[in-house]
Amino acid sequence: MLPHVPSPHDPHLRTMRRMFLAVVTGSFLFLIPWIGYLSTSLPTHREVDQWRLAWVGFDVMLIVALGVTALCAWRRLQIFIPWAIATAALLGCDAWFDIVLDWNTGDLTGSILTAVFAELPLAALLLFVARRMIRLTLIVAWYHAGRSGPVPPLSRLSLLVLTAQEKSARPQDAPEWQEPEKLEQQQEQLQEQQEPPRQGPEREGEDGAGPSGTETEQHDDQRRHPPHRRG
Repeated sequence: MLPHVPSPHDPHLRTMRRMFLAVVTGSFLFLIPWIGYLSTSLPTHREVDQWRLAWVGFDVMLIVALGVTALCAWRRLQIFIPWAIATAALLGCDAWFDIVLDWNTGDLTGSILTAVFAELPLAALLLFVARRMIRLTLIVAWYHAGRSGPVPPLSRLSLLVLTAQEKSARPQDAPEWQEPEKLEQQQEQLQEQQEPPRQGPEREGEDGAGPSGTETEQHDDQRRHPPHRRG
């Protein structure tokens, strides 16, 4: 039994969506002048007392994120996707600050090598796997919604809303879950079925190139019973 899916026309849902869009869009607009202000007001050099705490704390967050991501991957949990994306973002930040803050020091070479061969490749791998899992989850949702046809790319797909019409169109005997590989095979088979059949050479008599079946029968009948000639 499918869980209750709220309607996109629900007033409470529409209000929450407006609030979310207002916060995200407002934050984006606020950061544009804020970046300009920081670029002109921040000093180029500053001594701090909590330098060690800042980096140790950041690395603790990074190792916790990596550990939770690995645990979710081992247990095959769906929450692996947001954890993988968050961990990839932390790895990107780690590479950025390592290189920028070591720019005029002897540690710059080590920071660049660590970023190129460790942090950035691991971040790219996490993003690739997260995108792959989102795609497979989308195929499952597309199938259970009773929709047919190929699944659009993620960049051109809107948020899925399971309407009442799609619930009724869903097959009654559809299993609750299937292996993603099997669903992809079903997707490919469905695409092959929707492709127009290729036209091969037609048999004689179907396109007028040869005698048809009726003409052949009439010819055989005339040979068996030839017409009588008049004397």
